[in-house]
Parts: sequence; C-alpha cells; structure tokens
Amino acid sequence: MKNKLLLSSALLGTLVIGSSAYAQTTVSGSVAMGYKTFSGYQTAAGTTASQHGFGRESQLNVQNKGKLANGMNYAAGFSFEVDGGQTTDISNENVYIDLILGNTILTVSEDHIQNTNRTRGNIVGETARSLASGNAVGTAIFQNTPGANTAQAMGVGITQVVPNIGSFSALYAPSNKGGTDDNVESAIEDNNESAYEIGFVGDFGVKGLSAHAFINEEKRVTGETRAHKGYNYGVSYAVGQVTVGYNYKEDKAGGGTTTTEQDELGVAFAVTPALSIGANYTKADRNVAAGVDAKSKSIAVGYNLGPVVVTGQYAQMEAVTGTAATGDVDIFYLKAVANF
Repeated sequence: MKNKLLLSSALLGTLVIGSSAYAQTTVSGSVAMGYKTFSGYQTAAGTTASQHGFGRESQLNVQNKGKLANGMNYAAGFSFEVDGGQTTDISNENVYIDLILGNTILTVSEDHIQNTNRTRGNIVGETARSLASGNAVGTAIFQNTPGANTAQAMGVGITQVVPNIGSFSALYAPSNKGGTDDNVESAIEDNNESAYEIGFVGDFGVKGLSAHAFINEEKRVTGETRAHKGYNYGVSYAVGQVTVGYNYKEDKAGGGTTTTEQDELGVAFAVTPALSIGANYTKADRNVAAGVDAKSKSIAVGYNLGPVVVTGQYAQMEAVTGTAATGDVDIFYLKAVANF
C-alpha cells in the first residue's frame, strides 16, 4: 500500500441499503495525481541526470457493516487500487472480514489491520522513501515499511482497544506472500515462510500525543542466513498550532547481515485549519562496506479543501542509494487527491 497523505481528509461515502435490515454498505474512493521532478541527480561521479513527469492512482472502496444473527457486530470490505498502468494485483488492498465483540476485533484480512506502514516523523507531505521513488533515483535505502511487512499478506489477527490508552494488535500470516494470493479454493504455499507483527497505536489518554510501536518478523527461508525483522517506533505531540514528531525504523534483511537504521524528524505549523506547512529531516544508515548516510531535507505545504487536498513539497537529498558516488538529487513534488 502506498504511503498516504498525512493531512486529515474525510472520505465522503454513498450509502447503499444492503440485503439485511441490520447491514449497510458504503462505496467511496479517491483519485490522486502527482507531478514530480528530479534535478541534478548524480548517477555516477561527475555525471548528472534530470527527469520529470506525472503519476496517478485511483481507488474504489466497498465496505459493509452490521450485526450478525448472534448479536455480534461485523465489518467486511475490499478495495480496487490501480497505480498508473497497473493491470495485476489490483484487489489486494484493504480486504477483510472483521468480527467485533465490544473492544475486541478478530480479523481475517490483507492490508487492513493497523500496521507498520506509518510515521510520526513526517507530518506534512510525503516521506523520504515515497519522494525518492522513481526511475531516476534507483534503489533508495530510505524505509517506509521496515521488516517483514506482514500486513501485506493474508493473515489472521486480533486488535484489542483499551480505552484512554490505545489499540494493541497481533497478526499472523502463514505465508508472507503479499499481493500474490491464491484462489479462494486453493491452499498453495510458495517459498515465503510465516510471519507475525505485534503493534500498538494510541495516545495514553494524553491530549495532543500520538504514538506507535511495531515489531515484525518473517521466518528464515531456504538460502537466507537469518530471519527478516523490522522495528518501527514513533511519537508526535501537538500543542496549539504546532506539532513535532520523531520516528525510528530498523530493517534487518533476511538475506544476510545488512541492517538499515532510519531516523525521521518532523515539525508542522497549522497556519489555518485548512493550511499547514511542515519541515522534515530523514537520515538512513546501512551497515555495508563504504556505505554513507542517506539524508533528506524537505519542506511541504498542504491545503485541505475538504474533498480535495493539495500538497507541494521540495526536498534536497544526499547519497540516496547509501553510497558516496551516487544519489544526490533535488526533488519537487506536487500532488492532488480528490476523495468521493
């Protein structure tokens, strides 16, 4: 799932009466369009290149909720997402059936339960990883979803809401495949092993505080020297019009001893309820020979028009690929999202 715009914007749903008097179905969606420029990208020592162009993403969400015959609540749904000219795996986002008993939610799902794809250190605009994605930059070492990224595979999980504290979750995926699910009648396991993720999202009852913590792991597969592990810890605090945040991410690759550690710092100022400005700093360090820190400094402006949100962002990045010879680039990004 792509990193979403961090400014709040409510989806406007169309109510559809379901077949049961105890159920309701909503249909919603979004269209996102972005324009990005890479300038001065250092492809090799003394060599630079530039690129620019448009990108798009469209999404349709179908959701249903109501009561079961035994009195429990339930929710179910799925989404169709198409990134650019994508033609495969377009229905593997936010697929779920939830059984709800008070503050306890049991789920069978993919890309649905609370998960590690989040940050508290980037408050306005896109993360460094999302900004650096594109043909010009190559393989950036910045992280969005460190570790096993378990929520992108079909799995079974539980979320326990603790009032005035937050939500605790546990997820297990028998085969950490992600986007390559079998037919509903099939039960075919590929080379991916099982994975789990344990997480927390909450505010501990403190106004203005937001925090999360996630740990995940995919078992070691044949040919790998260790399991693939990930850690994501973040906290932000809002006082009046100002919000500050910090996030730490760590990815331990399963194929060897490579570890990537990332720090993210962000600050934002709400000029008006609809207009926000922010600054972000991200540093990623990979423990490889001759490796150097990848760094990103960006400023962003976000304008929330209700059903339409517009963001402009400028970033200066150093050693995006984690090597001294390549990866310096300036990026400008303009994005518009329409929700319906």
